[in-house]
Amino acid sequence: MGALPKALAARSHDVDVFMPFHLEAARWYRRRNTWPEAALPPFEVSLLGRSHTVGLLWDLLPGSIVPVYFVAHDPLFHRRQIYAPNAEGRDDGLWRFTLFVRAAIEALKRLDRRPRILHAHDWHPALAPMLGAWSSWRDRWFDDVASVLTIHNLGYQGVYGREEFPILGLPDSAWTGGAIELGGNVNLLKGAIVAADMITAVSSTYAREIRTKEGGVGLDGVLNARGDRVVGILNGIDTTVWSPTRDPHLPAHYGYGDLRGKAECRAELCRIAGFEPGDPGLILGAIGRLTDQKGSDLLLEAAPELIRRGIRIAMLGSGEPALEGAMRLLETHAPGRFRAFVGYDEPVAHRIEAGADAFVMPSRFEPCGLNQMYSLAYGTPPIVRKTGGLADSVAGFNGHNLDLATGFSFDEASPHALAATVLFAQSVFFHRETWHRIVANGMAQDFSWDRSAGQYEAVYRRACELRGLPW
Repeated sequence: MGALPKALAARSHDVDVFMPFHLEAARWYRRRNTWPEAALPPFEVSLLGRSHTVGLLWDLLPGSIVPVYFVAHDPLFHRRQIYAPNAEGRDDGLWRFTLFVRAAIEALKRLDRRPRILHAHDWHPALAPMLGAWSSWRDRWFDDVASVLTIHNLGYQGVYGREEFPILGLPDSAWTGGAIELGGNVNLLKGAIVAADMITAVSSTYAREIRTKEGGVGLDGVLNARGDRVVGILNGIDTTVWSPTRDPHLPAHYGYGDLRGKAECRAELCRIAGFEPGDPGLILGAIGRLTDQKGSDLLLEAAPELIRRGIRIAMLGSGEPALEGAMRLLETHAPGRFRAFVGYDEPVAHRIEAGADAFVMPSRFEPCGLNQMYSLAYGTPPIVRKTGGLADSVAGFNGHNLDLATGFSFDEASPHALAATVLFAQSVFFHRETWHRIVANGMAQDFSWDRSAGQYEAVYRRACELRGLPW
């Protein structure tokens, strides 16, 4: 949502972004001694007969002409974490995001900004497409508005108890007809899937995976019922932030056809990781949340064998305490061979991408993934598990496809399969001409948001056609 709107605006679309004014957003402004402007006087939003005063602030997305509107209501959004419970320890997410959607729609009306396309992301704004879906009772304001839902991760669905359904302000038929009910609970993502004119997932492979019993997380039947209205569009990367030709976090710049600066970036990574810069062995980078989904445990289990075989690993991440502890333990036992950057550090992330020889992403599932695309752009061939967006964005080298290969891939989610593929990549690494061809193939790929924005345009056009609206 920081990049796609800019790409759409560059293609001459008029785009607004709406989001809650989370505490972290307020802190972002305070660190810069600035503040967004008031877009409207405060107004009231009613939920279950209770009136809530909300504010609407606005600014431009950094580096763009795209307005971002913040729905401000401190009791619900000024919390230490975005998904933090309320003061009583209760998950009141349905209440919070219902207020957000109701306030955003009211603000659009007051601003006289009726969109042609209402694009909702994941379960949080799921109420928005539902408000315009069912003709027997819908708000007539939606008559000329088509809706698109993007699923970023089907594992998060916005599930709440039956008793919270009235908060949404939907008619009883939305519950009794099964549009929003699953397993006796309110399922907001299901409601949005049923209601939206078009549904996208963040890669073509992931769009197929979520329509299977194994990958559907209980919603495969609902998705299959929508037929060809479900499509996959791979995310892009923001090349104003991630480009080795101008990255401010790097000691030297380089690009396709001139990789001389990458050697200096490798030396810098060795410096901050405590690696011997003269060692010619493969340096493996890894960045990401430390969770089972990301396969962090697979890498940590494989790491001792990889280190024994001459590979050095720079790993940046935070998440499950046991995995953070395993990172620290490995660093203790393999100084100069394994570097644990626990937490998240933006400059270090860029230096790992540029300085590593290869990058590893052993995800158990990955709707899209971005780091593998950063790695391709930075001339750092990714080693990935063949799933979701990783399968769509990385062509694994098999010894016979050098004209197409951009990295390495494996199927089985196991430490053994991961280690075997990394060791194969290491053997290729010492064949410099083959390695350089794989690097060049990867750097030649177009993962810009302009490409993805063009595909979203086609989805928007179809959503309008399905509603009988002009595009």
